[in-house]
Amino acid sequence: MTDHETALVALTPRSKTVVCVTDQRRCDRIIRAGQVLSEMSDTDLTVLNVAKPGVRQDPDSLEYLFEVSKEKDAEMVLLYSEDVAKAIIRYIKENKVAYLLTGIPQEGKSVTTRIWSKFTHITFFVVEHNGELREVYNPAVAARNLVAAKQA
Repeated sequence: MTDHETALVALTPRSKTVVCVTDQRRCDRIIRAGQVLSEMSDTDLTVLNVAKPGVRQDPDSLEYLFEVSKEKDAEMVLLYSEDVAKAIIRYIKENKVAYLLTGIPQEGKSVTTRIWSKFTHITFFVVEHNGELREVYNPAVAARNLVAAKQA
């Protein structure tokens, strides 16, 4: 490999495992599960928090999650947007995301179900309350089922 080829390989962005968190301490379980997945998949770990401008977040919880992220060699990204789902979707499109982890979505049309129905090239996982990682099979179908359950 020439020096030029080596430089090009070094500039190619690595795929990412992205963990979506809110400003709650219990989101640390999602970061820990993301770290295991990023090591298994040889991807970079990013922790993503998106909040609406003007909505107060818990600074102590965010600081705690930042420390957990640092401990797990993860970059933590804070974004502000009126449309949280749209901001996450844009982040996914602009970065080389291979895996996306969230907590368990609520029934109905949530941020998570909006994201699941947008992408087919990403593997989605939810992290149970006990920290167990569970892959979401057929995310678009799972999203439709959650929305239908809410309407029933």
